[in-house]
Amino acid sequence: MFQTFFRLAPLRLLGLSPAGNVRAGKRIGWPLLNLRQIVLREGVRLGSDGWFYIPLSNRSAKITIGRGTAIGDGFAISCNNNIRIGNDCLIGFRVSILDFDHVVGFNIKPVSSGITIGEPITIGDDCFIGCGVVILHGVKLGRNCIVGANSVVTKSFAAGSVIAGAPAKLLRTFAL
Repeated sequence: MFQTFFRLAPLRLLGLSPAGNVRAGKRIGWPLLNLRQIVLREGVRLGSDGWFYIPLSNRSAKITIGRGTAIGDGFAISCNNNIRIGNDCLIGFRVSILDFDHVVGFNIKPVSSGITIGEPITIGDDCFIGCGVVILHGVKLGRNCIVGANSVVTKSFAAGSVIAGAPAKLLRTFAL
């Protein structure tokens, strides 16, 4: 707990204001000039070697991680619009959540093409996201969704859905 306090102390000076009992692993990449746009609710757990990205010029993008949510090592949360992760979610290691794309096409240089405006991502309360999952722009997952390991989620799913695959497909639904 004390290690996290000292790890987050300089970030607090730059605008991060995590709620109580937040724990953050080592070597997390933070968007230092956009820390005010990250909301970490009570009891959030962040694994080591993770990465947050918000474009420097974007002052309206927001990342919110709900109360009691735990995210494993090696995560990437990249936001140009709005990403909301609900309360009490368990997110495995090496999960990527990306609410925008790079501009691509014929005769477009991918390195300098820029990025799209993005579409919001919402992950409901009590979701389980397996290891290696990629969640792309515009996705809404209802509460109590389960996403199988190494899935690529490109569309939205209702509460209680069990999904897996690349692209992710509905396997079954739990009655809530």
